[in-house]
Amino acid sequence: MNKYLKDIFNHLDGIAMSPLYEILDQNKDNIIAHNAKEGVFYSKDSTSNFNEGYCSIIAKILQGQNILNYKENNSESKIFYSISDYGLKIFDKNHSYVGFRDYYKQSLKLIQGKISLNNEKYCTSFSKVASTYQKITKYNKDEMSLVSKHIEGAIIAPILVYYKYTKPSASINVNNFNNEIFDFLKSIEFINSKSVTDKGEYLLSKAYAYGVTESYIKTFIHIEDLAQNKIKGIANKIDNNNNEYHVNRALNVWGSGHSHTTYFKHIDNYVIDIFNQPLESQPIGVVDMGCGDGALLHHLNELIKTHTLRGKHLKSHPLFLIGADFNQAALDETNKMFSNASNKPMTVLADISKPDEYAKKVKKMYSFDISDFLNVRSFLDHNRRYESSHQKLVINRYSSKNKTNNAFCWRGKRIDSQAIQTNLVDHFKKWKKYISKYGLLALELHSIDIEDIAKNIGKAPVTAYIATHGFSDQFIIEYNVYKECINKAGLSLNEAYEKNFPNNEIKMISINLIS
Repeated sequence: MNKYLKDIFNHLDGIAMSPLYEILDQNKDNIIAHNAKEGVFYSKDSTSNFNEGYCSIIAKILQGQNILNYKENNSESKIFYSISDYGLKIFDKNHSYVGFRDYYKQSLKLIQGKISLNNEKYCTSFSKVASTYQKITKYNKDEMSLVSKHIEGAIIAPILVYYKYTKPSASINVNNFNNEIFDFLKSIEFINSKSVTDKGEYLLSKAYAYGVTESYIKTFIHIEDLAQNKIKGIANKIDNNNNEYHVNRALNVWGSGHSHTTYFKHIDNYVIDIFNQPLESQPIGVVDMGCGDGALLHHLNELIKTHTLRGKHLKSHPLFLIGADFNQAALDETNKMFSNASNKPMTVLADISKPDEYAKKVKKMYSFDISDFLNVRSFLDHNRRYESSHQKLVINRYSSKNKTNNAFCWRGKRIDSQAIQTNLVDHFKKWKKYISKYGLLALELHSIDIEDIAKNIGKAPVTAYIATHGFSDQFIIEYNVYKECINKAGLSLNEAYEKNFPNNEIKMISINLIS
């Protein structure tokens, strides 16, 4: 493991944690000073209107960071949270966390290319968070080291994304930074007096990883609104023009496309096996639901062309490609990805939660049946819609051996864990007729047990993922729960093609062939 990788994981968690430190610091009397029942933060002020769903997500995040403890009350089957000794130290009266919301607002403009690093308002907001960092770092390095790393990550992330995404052709001249930015970057050993350091170059090389979490910066700006039930705009996730509001999708596609290449390599053997079968037994092509920037589809096209039996018979058995996504910006990126390719994909706007509509649209537009393709998708099933009308049926109609201990919300309403699992079973049932013939090659993101998160801080950015997905109404669950839901939908997983990352102890990402 690179010696700076732990810093990166803590930085990613810090993008999510830093605005939470600020919110909780400003609401000590209403939140931190009181125990919280599961999903509900109590306040002395009876007029307070905390959102049960989003506060339950905050509670899980804080529990995973060892800031909250919980104790189950057997008589009422309720979980009560109390602040831990570590949490009390973090929110000691001598500590103050200010400026992150304003810094994120200016960073949003920076990433969008609307301002530069020397913009006056950006520099003012930078000064405030840099001052917070300096005070926390100097107070007690041992006790506050993780908090310092979190704040360091929150500050450096937009700068990394600015140089590698917004202005990729710009060179870094350390003499062009104002004094406060220069001093901060030097203090974290990102630069020295003359140039970018080895650490700085490594962080820049991983800017795409920061980009995925940073793409949710607008959601983090609104965490306090979500917690306090001021959710009319942000909870709907779209703006007045029906565009995604909560996430910078282009940045997300850029970051995830680069990040996912590691996992794409591991599905090669599966695809080679399928397209080395007798030609008459092969699917007619590959359809990628949630194609993003088209990186996976492009990779599979090249792989099949150069490493399989099918690739030797493309004239008689052409390989058809379909890229589907909910977002037009993603389809535009897919078309760019294939700009120099001879075999270009068909593209279609589609919703993973509505496979029947998707299938009808493909049939109407291109005269193909998606069940005749190898279906693939990467990190998408957790981003399905929660269809509450369907859940009015018996929520626990599927008896489950495993139960997720994550927290979930949909459009401002807290969703019970059993309801989420039932919803996932129903989701896969809707897809069954389209993936049973040739299978679904699925890469998926998972949460891990809350206690395991606390034990593995710095080894994987689980907190960042729980925050970005929880506050944007996405449903990541533990791997064992995920597998059980697939089986209850009447589908099976091919164990020969099962793979977990980063390892079998921390199963955050899975690859499976489902049919």
